[in-house]
Amino acid sequence: MKITHLILVALLVTIAACSKQKNTEATSQVSKVEMPAMEKPIKIKPTAMLANEINASDMSGANVEQDASGKKVIYWEDPMVPGRHFSKSGQSPFMDMKLSPKYAE
Repeated sequence: MKITHLILVALLVTIAACSKQKNTEATSQVSKVEMPAMEKPIKIKPTAMLANEINASDMSGANVEQDASGKKVIYWEDPMVPGRHFSKSGQSPFMDMKLSPKYAE
């Protein structure tokens, strides 16, 4: 009876260990699938120009509203969306904040 009991306990321990190993493998495989590889940042290109928006590569400052500081404003931008440039000051179309000027150096 004792030997049968020991064999049964050993069998249950083995089954529990195998079950735990399978759960660990399944969990690690799921986490690998769900987590995307972040090799390089994703850049989202705008699909359409907004009102008062200018081309981001244009650094001439032509046709851009100047501020009272006396410095030349190249463009206006939302600090939270720095890739989009605007020709006039005002409210950001993306966030509820004022556009900030970027000056020529």
